[in-house]
Amino acid sequence: MKKASFLCIALICLTVARVKAQDSESSGQDYETAVGAKFYTGNGSLGGINIRHLTASNTVLEGSLLFFSGGLGVEGLYEYQAPIAGVEGLQYFVGGGGMLGFGTGKRSETTFALRLTGGVDYKFSDAPIDVTLGFDPFFYLAPSTGSNLALGIGLRYVIK
Repeated sequence: MKKASFLCIALICLTVARVKAQDSESSGQDYETAVGAKFYTGNGSLGGINIRHLTASNTVLEGSLLFFSGGLGVEGLYEYQAPIAGVEGLQYFVGGGGMLGFGTGKRSETTFALRLTGGVDYKFSDAPIDVTLGFDPFFYLAPSTGSNLALGIGLRYVIK
């Protein structure tokens, strides 16, 4: 698992370095805010309500209210994005943030995880729909340590 964590961090660092090396003046993103759902596949199921908001030409804030078996969580991510040449509406993104989980019932513990993310975001040109596919590792820090590699899938309605 340590090798997988190291490879994941190395991949994201290389992607960020490549992004910084590119000279792109604008993100090409044609929406500011989208609201919908986001789901993670991997160790257990996790999903919920999601909002994605463009804060500057290449930066995005993303937040989720997540539901899982035995609890709920709040997630916040800061992402850098840029267009992929040759495909209108397609962006790549890299970033990170955190997740705070609250257990209910027998598992009434509070968990904290650091999050990394990287993937692609596509806004359909003829419909107010945005879809996201991302590689999303979770690094749990409290109450115990551990990690989980997940695939994140988002489907959102573009508000503006």
